[in-house]
Amino acid sequence: MKKMIVCAALALSLSACANSALTVESADRSDYRSSTAMVERDREMVVPVDAENLTYTQKQLEEALFAGDAPLFKRGDGLTVRYRYVGFNEGSRVGRYLTAGLTGGSKVVLEVDFVGPDGTVLSTVRGEGSVSGGMFGGSNKSGIDKAVDRVAEYAAMHYR
Repeated sequence: MKKMIVCAALALSLSACANSALTVESADRSDYRSSTAMVERDREMVVPVDAENLTYTQKQLEEALFAGDAPLFKRGDGLTVRYRYVGFNEGSRVGRYLTAGLTGGSKVVLEVDFVGPDGTVLSTVRGEGSVSGGMFGGSNKSGIDKAVDRVAEYAAMHYR
């Protein structure tokens, strides 16, 4: 039993603490459903985000929507999932490492429009992800993963 507690404490200290939330900015009032979708980045980014994190976000959104044995959607011209960052603070991994998460936290806010085939914005949501703590500081990509998960859950509930 003691060994299990020590192992659990060690695992917690090594891993980063990641939190997430979803805010619905504009609720879906349509009855639109689709079996196909595409992911695109909005041309108007509100905050600067480096190319590596944008590429990672695109990959994660596509994986969340199109991958696996039972994907949410097939790739196609149905629903458009258009994303942009309205908040992006990569934080300091070193700060998270040195202060056990008291400083250097990372927070991302990914805003997504779900757009119908006629160009009408059906709804807008904000997926948020934050990272703090961890012996190795944790990666800001864990926050991106959490934000993407929330957006994909919303897409599954409302458009599939």
